[in-house]
Amino acid sequence: MLEVLARIFCALIITITGTHVINSITKKETKIINYNKNIIAILATSLCIGYLYKIDYTGLATIVIYLLYIITYKFIYKLSIEEATISSALFMVILALADVLTSLIFMNFYPANIIRANSLFFVLSNITVSIITILLIKVKWINITLNKFYCGCVHKQSITNIIFFSLLIIGFSYLIYNIGLSKIFSKEYLINFIVLIIYIIITYIFIGNQNKYKKLETEYDTLFKYIQTFEDWIEKEQLNRHEYKNQLAVLRCLTKDKKVKDKIDEILEDNINIEGQEVTNFKNLPKGGLKGLMYYKAAIAQKQKIHLTTDVCIEKNCVLTKLSEKEIRILCKLIGIYFDNAIEAAVESRKKNITIEIYELKDRVNFIFSNTFKKHKNMQDRNKKGVSSKGEGRGNGLYFANKLIKENSWIEEKQEIIDNYYVQQISVKTKK
Repeated sequence: MLEVLARIFCALIITITGTHVINSITKKETKIINYNKNIIAILATSLCIGYLYKIDYTGLATIVIYLLYIITYKFIYKLSIEEATISSALFMVILALADVLTSLIFMNFYPANIIRANSLFFVLSNITVSIITILLIKVKWINITLNKFYCGCVHKQSITNIIFFSLLIIGFSYLIYNIGLSKIFSKEYLINFIVLIIYIIITYIFIGNQNKYKKLETEYDTLFKYIQTFEDWIEKEQLNRHEYKNQLAVLRCLTKDKKVKDKIDEILEDNINIEGQEVTNFKNLPKGGLKGLMYYKAAIAQKQKIHLTTDVCIEKNCVLTKLSEKEIRILCKLIGIYFDNAIEAAVESRKKNITIEIYELKDRVNFIFSNTFKKHKNMQDRNKKGVSSKGEGRGNGLYFANKLIKENSWIEEKQEIIDNYYVQQISVKTKK
């Protein structure tokens, strides 16, 4: 009887610990003790886990427990199935790490089978696991990293997330199973322990990479919102531009003060140039964000003293007009990356030239960015993550673009070097 109560008590402690971890990861608060249904759900889960517990550890039991956690936390926090799957998996990863740290403490004195068979040791070890789990989730950088990763995965709403985390828990469960069967510091124990640590490190790297990917995606989404506003402003500004410049010219002629004249010249020079033919060529692009992005990036290029040449030849009802808002966002992200890279490379070169061609050919629209560049050793590795001529911490743009291309079959890209020009082509195909 004592053994059964100990198992249920330990299951209850871990389940309640899970509510604290889920709350920290999802940022969804709920007052469990104020709702009888939540209390019943936690007790029912604890009873089931207590019943599943065996002295001889089994990986299958861990998988079943994982499924119980998904159901329980989904019910308590009103989560979607994907949210519950991801948050429960993250909880069990932290729990697994805490379990390993606890085993390092207790297994110095007693073998794993004795700890799991003795009610007192079993309760003490589970309380230790619970405390370490809570301490780990309270570490600021762990909390922030897991929350960002959780939000990024949920935002994507992909079935692959559920598959990934299910496989993650299966892997963890069998590694811990092997550790539980091995004697402390034996060859088998050390091998499984090292593999588990590597597994945790790889998981952390994966989470970090996903967070960086999400950060870039958010930045480009924010830029897209501003660009749509900028697009409307450009059209109004073009109507008023000549009158504005005429008024400044009149004021300049009326004054003899050199400082005033210089200030007027400075204003005219610093304002965004939206009158040049190379910029106004983009007026034939359809509205929706793409036109504004091209205006904006072209203005930046001219500000950098880059010689910009543009050639736009598309029909009013081209492929671009058939794209959804989501597809336009994806296309804008890619063009933003390639245009930025062209500007950065051209600025470093001697001639500082960029040529942009946009034309429709059969069932597709091609965007071609050609720019002069200063040769670098890493040109062949430009699509790899972190590779950049701009220094450490840069070089994620093309890696991000490459991922977008792979995820969207209606876009193709090609890169080549022709006559000292780096040429980047994007082809937008008609979807069948």
